[in-house]
Amino acid sequence: MVVERYNEVQPTHKTTPRTDSQKKTRTRAKVVGIKRLEMAVYIGLVILIAVASVYVLSLKMEAHNYQKEMTELEQSISVKNGEISELQTEVTYLASYDRIYEKAQELGLDLNNSNVKVVEKYGQD
Repeated sequence: MVVERYNEVQPTHKTTPRTDSQKKTRTRAKVVGIKRLEMAVYIGLVILIAVASVYVLSLKMEAHNYQKEMTELEQSISVKNGEISELQTEVTYLASYDRIYEKAQELGLDLNNSNVKVVEKYGQD
């Protein structure tokens, strides 16, 4: 609230002698209230700040949820990569020459060097 003060001094003429009874000071206080338009602007600003705050908080929560989902997916990918690595190791072991030769002997097959052909790839250096 704004308080306005007015000081009024009675004019004195040089022709009349000054006395304390002629010199009067009057103080008037006026209380100025907030107008309706100003109140509407203030309320609008408060509402705008509240809406913006809620919007920012919702965006932060959404970003947090996406970050959580991304972490879960990365963990799942890591587990799958571990499984793939284990399967590749198993395939390498199962396809090794020593294991195939061992399985062939178990089944009663023997190695005949005259039936073995060596193939070399040309053109790749």
